[in-house]
Amino acid sequence: MLELALVLPVFLLLIAGIIQFGFMLNAKIAVNSAAYEAARVATVSEDPYNAAIAAALDYAGSNLPGWNYSQRLKTNVDIPGTTPGTPLTVTVIYQVPVFFSNLKPFSEYDSNFANIKGTSVMRVEEKE
Repeated sequence: MLELALVLPVFLLLIAGIIQFGFMLNAKIAVNSAAYEAARVATVSEDPYNAAIAAALDYAGSNLPGWNYSQRLKTNVDIPGTTPGTPLTVTVIYQVPVFFSNLKPFSEYDSNFANIKGTSVMRVEEKE
């Protein structure tokens, strides 16, 4: 029992850290893919701004199941022009809850959330 009492807190902290890392990695993959998908849709759309936002929300909704993504997901679309060849930038930011925000390594997350960011840059395509 003594060994269990000494090892169990460390073991549980290690398991919780692995789960936290998994949540952050899943969110990073999802926001990178959502930014790519939104930029891809925006390059061929007649209304690139609204198309990019809708594509990012659709992608995040299907890849972040069970999370309240609508309040923690932000999409920024920078379109300087709609002429072919103009680069457009889509940035998707998602806030992932941090379990141990009071511990020293995680103290930089003041609001108990970590901002995970994905960016994609593509050129506007010529419309047919």
